[in-house]
Amino acid sequence: MAVRCVGTLLRRVWRAWQPGTAALSYCTEITSGRIQVNGVDLHYQRTGSGEHAVLLLPGALGSSQTDFGPQLKLLDKKAFTVIGWDPRGYGRSIPPARDYPEDFFSRDATDAVNLMQALHFKRFSLLGWSDGGITALVAAGSYPLLINKLIVWGANAYVTEEDLALYNAVKDVSKWSPGMRKPLEDLYGINYLTSTFSTWVDAMTNIFQKFDVSICTTSSWLQLFE
Repeated sequence: MAVRCVGTLLRRVWRAWQPGTAALSYCTEITSGRIQVNGVDLHYQRTGSGEHAVLLLPGALGSSQTDFGPQLKLLDKKAFTVIGWDPRGYGRSIPPARDYPEDFFSRDATDAVNLMQALHFKRFSLLGWSDGGITALVAAGSYPLLINKLIVWGANAYVTEEDLALYNAVKDVSKWSPGMRKPLEDLYGINYLTSTFSTWVDAMTNIFQKFDVSICTTSSWLQLFE
């Protein structure tokens, strides 16, 4: 497995973000589907038909469309087969309602890998941001033979007191800016958004307290994956 923050895959991602970049007219249609994985129906989007399969992993409360709309539209459709997914309890993968057991990053990692296997990809790359980046790191560590390349950003290996202060400062979603709040309100409704984000903050606090700040760096945390 190659972990590259600067390499062929990242360069292609970067080019796809540049203003004026034209999407290739090769299998450009974005299709949607649902498939049962580990007892839940997971929603996913798919585009392109390249040999290199890539899974896009959104952040907390995110979905494939809200977090990766430009990538689904603009990534090289000839080079990649791109899959965007909504983790359980997020986006269109509701029901079930989202919850946060102690092993939720491991559970998301297993769901993500099993989703790709259910779609018949034997080996694939992961591109994740925020909580999706953490999930990607856990997936790569837990299933190294299945992961081709890995790009993550905005992800945590551990939680600090400063992180918790920031999380609690924005725990009340009514204090968010309208531009930040409205897309998630439109997706979830205010009650689901409020309760789910508050529970997420509590879950990160639990990681800080119970696992001595570690998300995926210590043996006590890694025991949850066994």
